Amino acid sequence: MSSDRHKSVRIALLACAACLVETVPPAHAIAQSRLSRATEQQETAAVAFVVGNVEFLLLHEIAHFLIDEKQLPIIGPEENAADYIATLALLREESLDPARESRGREFLLSAADAFGAAWRTGQALGTDVPYWSAHALGIQRYYQIACLLYGSDEVTFARVPQIAGLPPERAQSCAAEYARADRSIQWMLDNYGRRPDDPAARPTDVLYETPPTRVSERVLRELRSLELLERTVARLHERFTLDRPFRLVVRSCGRAEAAWIDTSRELVICYEMLDTLYLLALDSRVRTPLAGDN
Repeated sequence: MSSDRHKSVRIALLACAACLVETVPPAHAIAQSRLSRATEQQETAAVAFVVGNVEFLLLHEIAHFLIDEKQLPIIGPEENAADYIATLALLREESLDPARESRGREFLLSAADAFGAAWRTGQALGTDVPYWSAHALGIQRYYQIACLLYGSDEVTFARVPQIAGLPPERAQSCAAEYARADRSIQWMLDNYGRRPDDPAARPTDVLYETPPTRVSERVLRELRSLELLERTVARLHERFTLDRPFRLVVRSCGRAEAAWIDTSRELVICYEMLDTLYLLALDSRVRTPLAGDN
């Protein structure tokens, strides 16, 4: 997939996901091997980690879709805006599953954990730091999520600054940072959200192509049992009136990516990304401790 004005590819874990794919044998093969050796507890935890990241990725790409579709006014890099929208969506939205009120925060913790783990992996492999990228560095995205998480509830997440290594001068600004972001999200909903008399739009088709590995098959089974993708796009339709339909597709892409592709009006999640995230989850040497706080 190429990236330009009309075909925007978003690499979720920045260059560090590519590090894992390009500097070792293909993620598919490695994930298959690691799955066969993982304990049941390790597999369950790894799948939960991947599912949480899929939700963050999906919301991040939905943010790109909304920015394009609604011509949302943003200041600064679009990638940063998409990260903020995805993070706030998980922090402020009511749970998709009433039985799991904390699931959104758990998903966000998994996403932060992935950015930290991917960064540490890149550092360990000596990968060049992509200062030129439109994305913030993975470690910056980790700290940004940590700050917004802490700022959203300084009591519940009182230990996050210590665990994440946020210095006091940054931590004390997190509540104000979250409040500004929350006001911006509310402004977006007030000005661009669905009106009571808006006509119903055609539902979004969610398509699952055949998973190529046992890992992606296992993750896909969990995603479908939760109806996570279907519930998320249904929530999108509740919040916004969409003038034109689009499809959400899970498929093999040849690279570990998730993307909004406006030329085909497809939001794509790649099976290679699922395998890469699974490997991150199993590699305890690079796991960050933020998720252990809650």
